[in-house]
Amino acid sequence: MVYNNILEAVGNTPMVELQRMPEPGSARILVKVEGLNVGGSIKTRTALNMIVQAEKQGIIGPDTIIVEPTSGNQGIGLALVGAVRGYRTIIIMPDSVSEERAKLVRHYGAEVRLIHDAGDIGACIDECLQTALRMQKKDPRVFVPQQFSNPNNTMAQKDFTAQEIL
Repeated sequence: MVYNNILEAVGNTPMVELQRMPEPGSARILVKVEGLNVGGSIKTRTALNMIVQAEKQGIIGPDTIIVEPTSGNQGIGLALVGAVRGYRTIIIMPDSVSEERAKLVRHYGAEVRLIHDAGDIGACIDECLQTALRMQKKDPRVFVPQQFSNPNNTMAQKDFTAQEIL
């Protein structure tokens, strides 16, 4: 299959039936292998859906800057989606995240801003969010998807992942 861009390849990940875990005749257990998704995780689905829905709703446009506080795969997914769809993307991360994560985000073309983690990751994550919200307040081009409060994050699973399973 030939795609026009890498985002068309998001989803439709394989399912594998577990053979050794269930007792014979008890249940059929299928595992969705989201690690084979574009970007390496299920979070590319949610990143894509949050951005596509924001576009459809007219919330974002060509000059939008995507800014998201995250310590992991959501940042990788948003960096990838932002690169393909032409958005400048800034990911705000605790400085305690692995260098590998920050490198992946940069690899997809996003800027990484690190916030010092003084040993309280909860406080650091909150500071990452507050930094993103301050950026949004200062610049109307900034869009903060806010994965934990954005309904389009979970809707990606209902509308796409669940349909693949059914």
